[in-house]
Amino acid sequence: MKKSTKLSAFTLIELLIVIAVIGILAGMLFPAIKAVMNSAQGTRVANNGKQIVTAITSANIDREANSKGDIWPTVDKSWSDSNAYFARLMGDGGKAELTGISTSMFAGGGVEAASDAADLKQKGNIWSMLAGIAVCDDNMPFIWTRNMDQLTDSDFNTSQDTETDWADKLNDAETPFGSQQVVLARKGASFQVIKTKDLTSTTFLASSTNGSVKVVKAIAGSAETGGEF
Repeated sequence: MKKSTKLSAFTLIELLIVIAVIGILAGMLFPAIKAVMNSAQGTRVANNGKQIVTAITSANIDREANSKGDIWPTVDKSWSDSNAYFARLMGDGGKAELTGISTSMFAGGGVEAASDAADLKQKGNIWSMLAGIAVCDDNMPFIWTRNMDQLTDSDFNTSQDTETDWADKLNDAETPFGSQQVVLARKGASFQVIKTKDLTSTTFLASSTNGSVKVVKAIAGSAETGGEF
């Protein structure tokens, strides 16, 4: 006599339960995974910022040796946005001033790199900047990611005696990091990744001193105006 065999299989209810459990676990893990990815991306972007500032500093040393003026952006030039300034540094409309870096260092965090210096003027730049940095000390932030888009000149020209929460200066809709964090590089080439919970006037400005400075923002669209050094 043949023995009957009974095949076991998931019922529809059991399958739905398994799917629900997987969904719950994924939902619990996603914030942690996103935080790790943001941290890694922030570190990479910060290192790019350090290399950009180091390259500008090195170019200024070479120019000084040849009796030329420095290339820090000044408040009296016609830089309408930082894209045009960095494009000029990389050779758009003249001789490239920076060596050892590529246009990819101006991108990151979901922002596609520009193909060349001319393209950099139109897109591929995540860095806003501070014009007038030449008269500031090495602690002054020179470039920061464009998702911190509410900074104004007065933020750098007011007393730093009182710590102020700056988390509301982050734009959740702006690349590269939305309202999660801001990455900056200082004039002295030190860099910092500041999470939203730690973002204050004190952590950003780091007791830096300055003269007359001007915020020049990065843009995601096209730029039409530029300037010279």
